[in-house]
Amino acid sequence: MILIDNRNVLRMKNRELLSRLTEIENNESTGNVIVEQAKTGLPTLKIVLGGRTQYVHSKYDPVKDGERFVSKYENEIYKYVLFVGTGLGYHINKFMEKYPDTKFSIYEPNEEVLLAYLSNIKLDELPLHNLIGIFTGTNNTVITNEMVQLLRLSRGILQIITLPLYEKLYSEQIDIIMKNILESLKEIRSTIATDASFQKRWTINSIKNFPTVLKTPNILHDIDKSAFEGKPAIIVAAGPSLNEEFENLRYIKENGLAYIFSVGSAINALIEHRIHPDAACTYDPTELNQFVIQKVKDDNIIDIPLVFGSSVGFETLAAYPGEMLHMITSQDTISPQLLDTTQSIDIVMDAPSIALVTFQLLSQLRCNPIILVGQNLGYRDNKRYAAGIDYDFVENELSDEEKEDSYTVKDVYGNNIQTSDDFSRMRSQLEVHIKMNRNIEVLNTTKGGALIEGTSFVHLDELISERLKSEEVHYNWTEQSNSYDITYTKKQLEKLSLAGRTCKKTLQNALDELKRINGAIQTRKIKNMENHFVAFDKEFNKLKKNPFYSGFVEPMVRVQNKKVSEESQAIRYESDVLKKAEVVVHSFTRFIHDVHLHIEFAWTYFEEMKLQIEEITNDIENG
Repeated sequence: MILIDNRNVLRMKNRELLSRLTEIENNESTGNVIVEQAKTGLPTLKIVLGGRTQYVHSKYDPVKDGERFVSKYENEIYKYVLFVGTGLGYHINKFMEKYPDTKFSIYEPNEEVLLAYLSNIKLDELPLHNLIGIFTGTNNTVITNEMVQLLRLSRGILQIITLPLYEKLYSEQIDIIMKNILESLKEIRSTIATDASFQKRWTINSIKNFPTVLKTPNILHDIDKSAFEGKPAIIVAAGPSLNEEFENLRYIKENGLAYIFSVGSAINALIEHRIHPDAACTYDPTELNQFVIQKVKDDNIIDIPLVFGSSVGFETLAAYPGEMLHMITSQDTISPQLLDTTQSIDIVMDAPSIALVTFQLLSQLRCNPIILVGQNLGYRDNKRYAAGIDYDFVENELSDEEKEDSYTVKDVYGNNIQTSDDFSRMRSQLEVHIKMNRNIEVLNTTKGGALIEGTSFVHLDELISERLKSEEVHYNWTEQSNSYDITYTKKQLEKLSLAGRTCKKTLQNALDELKRINGAIQTRKIKNMENHFVAFDKEFNKLKKNPFYSGFVEPMVRVQNKKVSEESQAIRYESDVLKKAEVVVHSFTRFIHDVHLHIEFAWTYFEEMKLQIEEITNDIENG
């Protein structure tokens, strides 16, 4: 039976696991997991698998066996460790004796082995304040979910320690773990890098773009979807294969056979070949994004509507000569604070490429089929773009380093092409969106492009001759007005002004509580420390609930917020009150000072936006 002390630990750490093990405990044993006495008198463990009995530990001296195993791990700093295979935990105990400050998790594939471990060895022999979690079983989904959470918590700094026998017995599960580590590390690094790069830009853009959002139609809210429903729409990307499709696209445009939406840099190649798409889509938050449509501005082209994501680089929208429409993006935390969300305003989710955002847009407009052109998602003849696209800040020709880092995937013909991690991430997410919209046919016409699951490959000229035969485009589809409730927005602005002033006061109160905790640390007075923690939590929770903070400030410090959250979780079960207090003061003081700087920063932009909105509302009221 599970030891009483261990039951108490599981009640705190993982109640669901305790229930599962109790259920196994109440069932009849399979007899495949056997605990017996070693020569030293301590329990040891053996497993019967495929008719063979194999010892997990030494049948003579399991403690010495554990010491020998741990002796391989020398002269390193271990921040996070995952033990794969518990046996009776001798190696875990010895490792944690050696590295008591290491955060650790335990994965035992065999539920009966884990039951035996918890029935014989007390968990409190381990530094439980550093135990992140325990999981079991061979379900791939469970393993994947646990690994993703663990990798995010450890920020990818994770050492795997596997019992040698388990490398043979559970090779499939270990392969899953290693695969998940590689994939999750790429994803974690990408997410951290993206958040760190854009967390301020997303918010600044959303604030500065909001007055334009108020003045332009929302393509998903104000535009009549019947103009698009069941109509073919083409997403034209800037891949090298676009070079072969200009004449086909010109024919489609001249005859109105399908809507043409250009994405990213493709607009320049199309203009170069005198093809004006039905809309150009843009959402990139960087300052450089303005140069993607600079040609439209320089040539004063007025017949290409710009569909922009509300968190797009604000410079992109300045002096755009044609019509503009917007779509609210998931990275925009400003619009939901200022618009009446009871109107059920659809949004598009942030994605690694504008093609993915545009696919979401067209699927919500109920276009069918959606046709992909120039969506190579790989390199062709060491080129990244089609002809007619030239930027000072990026070369079309791949560098030697990029060539070296590239790898092969299958193209639409079954041949190998070179691609990159970024392209693979785009392809994977596009495949997910295609799968989510099974009712929409997706045709890929990109010659030599990467194979995209869920699409059918067809040549664009064949598509024209066989399916795109009648005029489908409604040329006046943009002629709609913005329908947002300006009165509601004005009221929200006043509420946010008040919340901004309250936010500063709450932040100071939280800082004062941290100073009291620090004073108690200096004098070693721990008697009322818990009361100080409660008082600080109260003020910090007030801050988190403040709408000015949640909409305008927190998104700009998401990386710092994640870090302080992880540090808080790591000390949640710390029994040493002084040590816990020191971590709280160190982590939160630094974070709160960072928040203070961002409140002042956001307030300046907020006041500027407020003045612009007042001008807009005055114009509306005065006719």
